[in-house]
Amino acid sequence: MIIYRSDKVSFFFVFYFLINVQPRADIENNNRLIGQSSPPISLQKLNGRNHLHIEDVSKDYNIVLVFFSSKNNQSLKMVSDLHQIKAGIISNSIQYYLVNVLEDKEFLDSFINEKVYSIPVLMDHYGVALKMFDSESVPLTVVINKGGKISYYNQGYDDSELFNLITHIRSIK
Repeated sequence: MIIYRSDKVSFFFVFYFLINVQPRADIENNNRLIGQSSPPISLQKLNGRNHLHIEDVSKDYNIVLVFFSSKNNQSLKMVSDLHQIKAGIISNSIQYYLVNVLEDKEFLDSFINEKVYSIPVLMDHYGVALKMFDSESVPLTVVINKGGKISYYNQGYDDSELFNLITHIRSIK
């Protein structure tokens, strides 16, 4: 009995494997933080004098954090989308914060005033908070529910993922 084997068929299976298996590994890596307690992070407010302690805020509110950089176009798109999400989902039980990573306060002040951000901006001067969420790049979106558990985590920017974020925020409001 001869079994027909084609290089096209082999190529198809290799291609299918590369496309479908690798993203699942990334999803599992991102999702492993969901359900875990948020790390005890403290972020400097833009005024430079006060800090916001995520543990304290999460006792009373759900928190949406978007880590961003003014030099990253995907970050800026996510910041813009978060402003639209916040305007469309009005809830007193959700606090939204933008977390700038590794940028100078003076530059950040002028940048934010120019962009007219209405969501409070916090500073992660050395990227420590970003690393505590197992990330080294922006944008990173994290939702922490009342009680301090991570309920949503997404690394990077993807238009299709925005629907999942909106659905998740609506479910916790």
